[in-house]
Amino acid sequence: EEKIEQIGQIFINRPEITHCYIRRTYPSWPYNIYTMIHGRCEEECLSLVKKIKKETGLEDFQLLFSDEELKKTSMKYF
Repeated sequence: EEKIEQIGQIFINRPEITHCYIRRTYPSWPYNIYTMIHGRCEEECLSLVKKIKKETGLEDFQLLFSDEELKKTSMKYF
């Protein structure tokens, strides 16, 4: 929690990360930063995670990989 701004800045400066949000934690989900990392394959994403881990010092995180893209559009404001 005390490093959230510093670590968030590292995330937002990486071109491979397109989303970076601070989220509320829950007893079953203790993670307070959400990012979306893009790569051509799982190995490329894992390589980037390894670099980010070294840069931030983060050890406790959860990776979630997409199985299938159901929708991808640009946001339209009313």
